[in-house]
Amino acid sequence: LHDEHARVAIPGFYDGIVELSDRERQLWAELPFDEQSWLREAHSYATEGEAGHTTLERVWARPTAEVNGIGGGYQGPGSKTIIPSSALLKLSFRLVAGQDPDRIEKIVHAWAAERIPAGIRAEITFLPATRPCLTPLDHPGLQSLARAMGRAFEGPVRFTRSGGSGPAADLQDVLGAPVLFLGISVPSDGWHAPNEKVELDLLLKGVETSAYLWGDLAENWRHAP
Repeated sequence: LHDEHARVAIPGFYDGIVELSDRERQLWAELPFDEQSWLREAHSYATEGEAGHTTLERVWARPTAEVNGIGGGYQGPGSKTIIPSSALLKLSFRLVAGQDPDRIEKIVHAWAAERIPAGIRAEITFLPATRPCLTPLDHPGLQSLARAMGRAFEGPVRFTRSGGSGPAADLQDVLGAPVLFLGISVPSDGWHAPNEKVELDLLLKGVETSAYLWGDLAENWRHAP
């Protein structure tokens, strides 16, 4: 599934993706990221991924393909000398801007078909996919958000990217407008965990940012292309 450089080995997988700009890489390098602390929180011992990219770049901006489930054969106590008649493999693909789920499905089918040994019957089933979405750093709407957040928090604003499963790309297409994500939480909030929390001072800062944002959009959006 991957080559010696930890790149996805499916031909054409990276075609058309939106590459990181030098400006984005510079901004991310300035973030206070402690890789060892990050590994401890993830209960992992080492990073692994596409050569030529930092951990944050791999997590936020590079597409992935991973095996996240394998089943088949005898798995009970003791031993057996049988060869299983069937097996199951679960794959997931995280896509980035410039990749199309329908196209990825086609090239995965073609890639797998070339590697199935004679006498083996294989079936690949794809579940519904979420299209990738990206609002460029220089978009006027995102610049309005950065100014509003900087005003509320009284400091410079930095940017991240984040994966997820939502209709952002569809909203962009239908509305003809960018999707802006205003993040006012911190990693220790434990998103989607049983003890998820929110810090009230940050929540109020988010409300303040939203108030500033509408004014900034009203003042600057009419000049946007």
